[in-house]
Amino acid sequence: MFKKASTCNYGGMKLFSPSVSALPPARSSFQASRFIRSSLGFEQGYSTASEPSASRYQWPSSSSFTPYDVLNIHRNAPYTKAQYYDLVKIYHPDRSCDEHPLCRNISPENRLQRYRIVVTAHEILSDPERRAAYDQTGAGWSHHPQRYRTAAEAAQAWGPYGSTIYANATWEDWERYNNRHYGKQQHVVDQRTFTRLVVLLVLFGGAVQASWIGQMNSGYEKRLREVSEDSMRFLSGRRQQTVAQMPHNDARVQTFLIRRDPTGSGLKEEEAEVYNQELHSLRRAAPDQSNAHELDSSKSAAHLTNVSPP
Repeated sequence: MFKKASTCNYGGMKLFSPSVSALPPARSSFQASRFIRSSLGFEQGYSTASEPSASRYQWPSSSSFTPYDVLNIHRNAPYTKAQYYDLVKIYHPDRSCDEHPLCRNISPENRLQRYRIVVTAHEILSDPERRAAYDQTGAGWSHHPQRYRTAAEAAQAWGPYGSTIYANATWEDWERYNNRHYGKQQHVVDQRTFTRLVVLLVLFGGAVQASWIGQMNSGYEKRLREVSEDSMRFLSGRRQQTVAQMPHNDARVQTFLIRRDPTGSGLKEEEAEVYNQELHSLRRAAPDQSNAHELDSSKSAAHLTNVSPP
């Protein structure tokens, strides 16, 4: 046993000091052991955004930083969310900076930009598949530090899903991207020449269509003229035939029939019986009239023969 507690040292540090030996008896052994561990330098605490663990962090100064640089994680180390949570508390635009050294001297636009970079780095490294894809081909990471004059410009440049060329919505963005990565596209035909060619094709198609419509109209007109000429020839032939047969009874009957039925379709079923009755009655009346006329003529002749001269 040591006679004096002050003579026991560990690495140049006193294990027991007068303050330790003077601890009140009511103190628990756990508190005493914790005090000894803190004196030896083994005490571990939980750091926050304002403690030395976060204050020692520095934003990557290289222009080609990686997600590992942003979250201060070794490439082969397992991913932990502690550094991500600390950085989110610092760079989140809805939280107060509280004069933190990491956000005290930057603009709100740069703070928003860094927050989105931190979120993107977390999304890549927290997913094993995305992390493996990034390690192999660098897929999913296209962030490059830029400066924006306003928060609206930063939000428009990054978009809701991060800074990625696939979030661009216009063909101008795609054209700039292709020109930047694959060189300017070589135009085989000038745009003005192509426009003139399209206009000429439209005019040629319109002319062909108009010619076809004109031919169709002329064909219809020609057919109408032929039908009209056929009708005129038919009517003139009927008229000449009627005039030639006018002196005879048959001509008068034909004229009546033509007027009654100019189309030549014939009598209807209900009309045939009426015509038969009328024609038969006329035929029976004609012989009776001829007989009566002969009887009257014979009577008048007999009367003349019976009368003698005085």
